[in-house]
Amino acid sequence: KILTDWNGLMIAALAKAAQVFDEPAYSRAAAHAADFILKDLHVAEGRLLHRYRQREAGIQANVDDYAFFIWGLLELYEATFRIDLLEKAVALTDMLIKHFWDDENGGFFFSPDDGEQLIARQKELYDGATPSGNSVALLNLVRLSRITGNTEYEQKADRLIRWAAAQVRHSPSVFTAFLMGLEFALGPSREVVIVGHPGYEDTDALLRTVRSVYIPNKVVLFRPAESPPAELFRLAPFVEAQHPIDGKATAYICRDYVCRNPTTSVAETMALLQA
Repeated sequence: KILTDWNGLMIAALAKAAQVFDEPAYSRAAAHAADFILKDLHVAEGRLLHRYRQREAGIQANVDDYAFFIWGLLELYEATFRIDLLEKAVALTDMLIKHFWDDENGGFFFSPDDGEQLIARQKELYDGATPSGNSVALLNLVRLSRITGNTEYEQKADRLIRWAAAQVRHSPSVFTAFLMGLEFALGPSREVVIVGHPGYEDTDALLRTVRSVYIPNKVVLFRPAESPPAELFRLAPFVEAQHPIDGKATAYICRDYVCRNPTTSVAETMALLQA
């Protein structure tokens, strides 16, 4: 059987490896898996299903399915810059908030609000052999708030942190994935926009530079120099004002939303990333 949540983890790993090792085969495999889930485990109303077996998809998705698959989509967007993947990550995050969010206390329930009626709806936080849905959802919310500028995602992340604070403070070593999201939220973080022509050497050189530095708390967007998709401006309005300098691929390096002067230099890009 094929499980949405475990495939989400695999997609995230392959997409990250594609960036680090500059290996297109990894991103192709991740994209193939993501496209399968979006085709066969993504129903008309925008919801996910949990498993696929013998050509049949079924079972309502749980918080892990949404959180892990969104994680995979975000990593795959940064590996391929397919705007449809970012669109799906945003849409699925909104669906996750709609059906799993605990309005009273914060955090995400394991099951949806219209799922099987149980004595109590669980909310899991412990990071074991796999991270918890809440931990990965926190990381996703922080990343999407940096990508889109949508303050609702940041507010949800803050409430999730406050709900989990007492548990994490008591035994931080068993909430390692959650601490990754917490560190990202506390900052500093970097927002990077590369503007250029896809496939051109100067564009690829800047992307290789950005990917060569270990900065886990960063987001990377790509704005085509010509005919950028309208969906990009709708999802991340701030990139509309960012243009190439003298027709060359240009890097905009921002720290906690404060941007330095744009540069076309690989060396200066590296210096700004490491500053």
